[in-house]
Amino acid sequence: MKLIPLADVAAKTVLRHLFKSFEMKDLEALYTDDHPTYNILRSLSRHDTVNHSLHEYARGKVHTNTVEAEFSIFRPWTATFRGISKEHTHLYTAHYSLLRNTRHLDRVQRTLAILNPTAYSQAPCP
Repeated sequence: MKLIPLADVAAKTVLRHLFKSFEMKDLEALYTDDHPTYNILRSLSRHDTVNHSLHEYARGKVHTNTVEAEFSIFRPWTATFRGISKEHTHLYTAHYSLLRNTRHLDRVQRTLAILNPTAYSQAPCP
């Protein structure tokens, strides 16, 4: 899991981060809501949407519940900091992602994972 704050939701910004984060050939499908920004994704890969404005939240495998659930945890987590500056949002999201991705580890294991991320990335998750 990785949260990535974007400066804007323009199609070119979304595409840039998508290409930096994933190999398109490795993606089985992309599921998004029906925001117009995501229309360009249809030309790149199998892209399915759900239409929240019509109260459609899931259709078979197609849903955005995973990212929405993660954001529902992230928002209250950020409240503990009593405000986050836009310049440092990427640091808060990186810290949150680290904590969420290593939540199954104890403090010593988490510290070792931070010091040697390549060894951690190869370790299986329970």
